[in-house]
Amino acid sequence: MYDALLGADEAVSHQLGGARHAWVQVIKGAITVNGTALRAGDGAAISEENSLNIRASEDAEILLFDLA
Repeated sequence: MYDALLGADEAVSHQLGGARHAWVQVIKGAITVNGTALRAGDGAAISEENSLNIRASEDAEILLFDLA
């Protein structure tokens, strides 16, 4: 599990290994994950991706769960 505080226009990336899955939960603010927009309260299940590119469109806090 990872937590990130991002300022507007800040970005982070996370590499997913092999057949791993992820869950991204937006605690506050707004982000995009691999181009998909999410806002506070939104969550996204992610599969079949090698990496996640997360960019804040406004100040944001997120949780990222790297799952088997």
